[in-house]
Amino acid sequence: MMRWPLHPAPLMGEALSSWLRRIAEHNGVDVPDLLADLGFAPDTEVDVDLVPPPGFVDRVAQRTGVSAEHVRLMSAAGYIPWLADSLSPDENDFSTYVRQFSVLLPHGRRRKRAVDSWAPWRSQCRRDGHRFCRQCLSVSPQAHHYCLFWAWPIMLTCPIHRTALEISVGAPGYYFVEPRVGPERVYASDHPVAVMDSRTWQALTRGSVELAEGWVHIGVWFRLMRTVIDELCATITECGAASLVVRAVWDEMGCDYRAGIGQWRTYEELPCEKQDVVLEAAATAMGLLESGDLEGLGRFARLFQLQPPVVINPVRPTSLTGAADAALATKPADCWQQTRPRACLRN
Repeated sequence: MMRWPLHPAPLMGEALSSWLRRIAEHNGVDVPDLLADLGFAPDTEVDVDLVPPPGFVDRVAQRTGVSAEHVRLMSAAGYIPWLADSLSPDENDFSTYVRQFSVLLPHGRRRKRAVDSWAPWRSQCRRDGHRFCRQCLSVSPQAHHYCLFWAWPIMLTCPIHRTALEISVGAPGYYFVEPRVGPERVYASDHPVAVMDSRTWQALTRGSVELAEGWVHIGVWFRLMRTVIDELCATITECGAASLVVRAVWDEMGCDYRAGIGQWRTYEELPCEKQDVVLEAAATAMGLLESGDLEGLGRFARLFQLQPPVVINPVRPTSLTGAADAALATKPADCWQQTRPRACLRN
């Protein structure tokens, strides 16, 4: 297969459909012409940003000279099983993905729920709209590119400009941008939202995330995020006395408990506005944990909290590993403390 005459390099995080459209524009043809040249019917209804057809990635790689691995990562299928166990809603188990970790609430506190036809991060409210960064669209000649994860409710800001993402309507890559009302919201680098989004971007681009306790795999990061979101949306009945911890996060946000959500629904089923509030609450919770202002009751809260330094007695030398294990071991006095609800925001 001969290469296409012009094939601009893909941008960081760009969606496959966006790249194909830019290639078509550079060569003076339409996207259906590229599909036909690849051996696919132009009228084929397939979402290449989700799951490209068999052989599609390899043919695009041959036509452009870009590695098949890179092309595959321009679709959501390239992040399986890290982002989700499967892109098929029937092959994802809600409890396995969302309930295997615990951060804010004690492990096993949340009620087991059977959710049918569920896939993590597959938002149902963004079928008729998608996010975009106004500054990214204003930069020429990249004015028409589309980031793959703008359509997924996993970030609130642009990882490059730290500006809040906005909502547009229409097909991805074709924007109907209304004049902005009010100043553009820009997050400082140390803002909890910017910190969480930078870690999400780090996971997508590097495959791992640096937390207070060390590096964690991309698959662990997305499941930790989804765990914190689920804990923040847990009802008072299933939280019990531990709801004080969750309430402390919502109080810090200045919002009603559970963002005023009535009947329990998965994060993916919430309206776009509620998703943004819950995602910001998750960033706030992580920031409170790292600053020491909030003490999580879950097994994995320590990932966001710096551990106290290990003190080694010079009179009785011991191995560093043994000292660290001793420092992390649960003391008998702490067992009684764990039976009471430790709340909340420290004064």
